[in-house]
Amino acid sequence: MISRLEAARGLEVSLRTIKRYLRRYLEGGDEALRDRRRGHNRKLTERDEAQIVACKGERVHRSARFIRDHLKLLVSEEAVRLVLVKHGLNRISLPAVKPIQRFVAEEPNDLWQIDIMGRVRFPLVGDLYLILALDDHSRFILSGAFFFRQFKLNVFLVLYRAFVRWGIPKAILSDRGSQFKSHHGQGEADYEWYAKKLGVELIYANRAQTKGKIERLFRFIQRDFVMENLHLTSLEEINVAFERWIEDYNFNHSNKALDKECAAGVYSASPRRLTAEELEFILVHEEPRKVLKTGAITYYGQYYKVPDAYIGRRVWTKLKGDTLFIESAKKVIAEHQIKHDRFDEPSGQL
Repeated sequence: MISRLEAARGLEVSLRTIKRYLRRYLEGGDEALRDRRRGHNRKLTERDEAQIVACKGERVHRSARFIRDHLKLLVSEEAVRLVLVKHGLNRISLPAVKPIQRFVAEEPNDLWQIDIMGRVRFPLVGDLYLILALDDHSRFILSGAFFFRQFKLNVFLVLYRAFVRWGIPKAILSDRGSQFKSHHGQGEADYEWYAKKLGVELIYANRAQTKGKIERLFRFIQRDFVMENLHLTSLEEINVAFERWIEDYNFNHSNKALDKECAAGVYSASPRRLTAEELEFILVHEEPRKVLKTGAITYYGQYYKVPDAYIGRRVWTKLKGDTLFIESAKKVIAEHQIKHDRFDEPSGQL
């Protein structure tokens, strides 16, 4: 019997591919190894070629893969790319990408990456920031949403949703932004404290190149999602559309780095699972606030009402998931869903 490594060398494929073949064989026998991919032998007609050129001309950021899928052409991505090359449309001006340090976690949930992309301008909504968590091994998008500000609260919400749905990773990679690491020489940021409570190792990137996978994904999102949805008119609309895009990316988008497998075909949820109730208990986010004369508190750029009897008094805010509880003397005096409207600087007046 030959080893997996010998099999990979003999077939000229990656060790990951051999592991995937073996898993399929154990689950479904010989039939599970049958190649059911559709052929890409259909030749492009002159009409197809004209449509490809027109589609690229409409929006120059569009990739060969996007054009093929958009026009529903039964050809390879390379066939479309060659048409673009023929017409001098294959190169567009995009921000330069720095060289990256290439690495990959051995298994799903060994390492997650989290980062903030911004500033992204939607003409009818304004400037937004995308906060996104990604599994390093599979490139599976765990959670992501657009926000008006880069608040640590929004990082908390994105990670909380990822923990609830996919479990707890062994480690998380981030940059050294104030949302992720304390810079005061003492104490720690909320992100560090929560990670310690969950037993998650934190790894900090010294250079942007270390986070190459998520940086490349951000460029892809700008081209494939943002540029195609500039017509949307509200933050809610954008995030609903982005949720659909994430689902399609995870389950339908073939990735060259995964031997053209989709991310969902490689990813599996973490065996370290906690219920939403357990996570709420561990990850409750607490901060004090003073009630304004208007009978409200400010919480990360938004106003939340409390009973007038508490005007001028100090209260405690407790964020559990997407719900904000306001307490006084350990008694809940108000409860609100977190708002994600356009940010307004707190002025003390409603």
